[in-house]
Amino acid sequence: MLKLSITLGLLASIVWQTTPTNCRQTHNQTLNINQLAALTIERYMDATAKPCENFYQYACGRWYQQHIDEMDYGDVLGMLDYELNKKLENLLRKTSAGSERSRTEENLTTTEDSYMTTTIPSLDWNAHDSSLLDKVRTYYKSCKKVKPYNLKKYLQLIQPGASTHWYILAKQGGKKWYVDHFSWLEAVAKLRLYGLNGVLLKEQVLPRWDESSSMSIYLDKPNLAETSPMGEGVIIELLMDIGQTKRAANEISREVTRFEFQLHKLQEIEDEEGAKEMQLGYLQEYMPQIDWLAYLKELKGPSTDLSTTVIIQNVPYMRSMIKLLNTVEPSTLCNYIMLRFLLYLKEQGPAEISRQECIASLRRAMPLGMSYLIGIQFYKEPIKNDAQLQRIFQQLKVALYFIIKTNRLELPELIVHTQLQKVETMLLRVGFTPRNISLEYLHTYYERVALDPNNFYANQLSLLRLSVEHSHETLDAQPNQDLALEESVISSQWVGSSSSPVYIKPGNLVILPYGFLQMPVYHRNLKDIFKYSLLGFALAHEMMHGFDSSGIDYDNIGNIMGPSEEISANQRFMQGLRCMQNELAIGSRSLNEKLADYEGVRLAYTAYFSSLQNNTSLHLSLKNPNVKLLSHLRADQIFFVNFAQFFCGKVHPKLRQTAYLEHAMDELRVLQTLANFEEFARAFNCDRRDKMQSRHRCRLW
Repeated sequence: MLKLSITLGLLASIVWQTTPTNCRQTHNQTLNINQLAALTIERYMDATAKPCENFYQYACGRWYQQHIDEMDYGDVLGMLDYELNKKLENLLRKTSAGSERSRTEENLTTTEDSYMTTTIPSLDWNAHDSSLLDKVRTYYKSCKKVKPYNLKKYLQLIQPGASTHWYILAKQGGKKWYVDHFSWLEAVAKLRLYGLNGVLLKEQVLPRWDESSSMSIYLDKPNLAETSPMGEGVIIELLMDIGQTKRAANEISREVTRFEFQLHKLQEIEDEEGAKEMQLGYLQEYMPQIDWLAYLKELKGPSTDLSTTVIIQNVPYMRSMIKLLNTVEPSTLCNYIMLRFLLYLKEQGPAEISRQECIASLRRAMPLGMSYLIGIQFYKEPIKNDAQLQRIFQQLKVALYFIIKTNRLELPELIVHTQLQKVETMLLRVGFTPRNISLEYLHTYYERVALDPNNFYANQLSLLRLSVEHSHETLDAQPNQDLALEESVISSQWVGSSSSPVYIKPGNLVILPYGFLQMPVYHRNLKDIFKYSLLGFALAHEMMHGFDSSGIDYDNIGNIMGPSEEISANQRFMQGLRCMQNELAIGSRSLNEKLADYEGVRLAYTAYFSSLQNNTSLHLSLKNPNVKLLSHLRADQIFFVNFAQFFCGKVHPKLRQTAYLEHAMDELRVLQTLANFEEFARAFNCDRRDKMQSRHRCRLW
């Protein structure tokens, strides 16, 4: 995902909303949307910096002073979520007061012919069938009533087993903790129902590897991030949040951390056998150390029997994990599972009880319903805007088709053909929910959940469980099976509180959330130079995930039957990956994200300038595209400055530990990406000795 790890929490009104008061001059009201975009670009730039020495400083050097009083977000993506959450909060607050028909909310973009509006004529919030809307308001109300936020409440609602309690709470309450009653497998299965995954083992319902239109249960080891130690500081903070003394927290932290390092070490175990598909009856015999039937009955329900089929891999890890667990005190295991659960719930939020955080928590808890409401309420003139977005996407596809057809990797013709098929069939969806989804479908989806305006913790747990239950129900035929499958696949990879686009590998599909379509990213009247350099890059980044080191496993219909072995064995492909591997920054764990940055900016640049060259020469296409306030910059220079400004920001100190799990820090993303692109050096006449010139330019496709 483009920037999922950044704050999970525009110009017209956005310029006013995101620029400090001293920069909000009244005469700006006479400027059109492109002049406002250009004005904002100029305000962020530091003209004293040398673009070939530090382009991030050149493009973003004055961003922070423009936003010095606005620490609710750390970057542009955070700003998009912040602005959308603010509008949703105003909407819910006013409609809850019964004033929805008499008030018009402040527009997300107030410029003439804007694509978004918060006027409320399209949905009757008081209709007799408004159960979805009632649930939205109930969750929001319950969140606002929470003072203070108390993690211990979750532990009081959810126990680790039918006949046991959390070790810490039992000890704290003076109760006897019966070690024989505790089962780590029962605890992990029970918490998996509420969305916790990757603790000791991983269970997912995903499209079948050979038939992406049907689902299977996948059993696997946790990934590297999921077994990474939480850190003693995090553990101590969690324990003190639930009422432990500093002394007790220190002691428990040491025990749990020691176990975490032992568990993390098991990641080194290789799986030479690979994935196996088998019935539970055979799996029970093949690996009797784990009661798989009991585990899956907890998740899939009583209909689960020994004939149920699963796909399992990394069995050597699981056997070693069992041996390790046999050496660990059950109380330590119980504490470890509990702490992972608390950390997961804390990430679900709200991070702190505020109206903005309650909206973010609502979007995470009800991603399907909230995306539907956001589209209904805010996405104005969908036919016109869809057409524009699809035009940009199609131009990117044309450029990608040409790049792959050129066959820089010198792949066999048959392999090139399969990759071209994948480009041709790749789709763009605007909004998370399908356009053919109905309010009745959503009512049915949420009908089994009863929410209490006075019990936020129970509400959040109920909605988390609902999502897991629905994903397991896709294993069996049901009404609206196609919609259910689609929702489950997308939900497994998309964070509902983020406006970040995402590529869905099993669907060969790019999702563009409505929240991303705000200024400065998109406005229908923006010039193409602004659209392609920011929105175009975001789309291109996601498209390239279809051709990264894991995306090549998938064919054009989402089956894991792609020609990955032939491509990964290609010498040029491996050279490109090794080059990018050498440039992975500290804090950036994903080679594929770096690949998507490097190849994505090349794709967006190619798409924009090749579309211009259809009607003009290269020399003319590089001239300033009639942007008066940026008259000193050529088109290619504007492209790179606007691209870089998407990454302008300053991460809030509280977010530093978690902000860069996948990507490098924003500054490094800009510097490394552009230093590897020869067109950037040409645009600013950079010398080979300049810092913005990579010694070995990395390129894949």
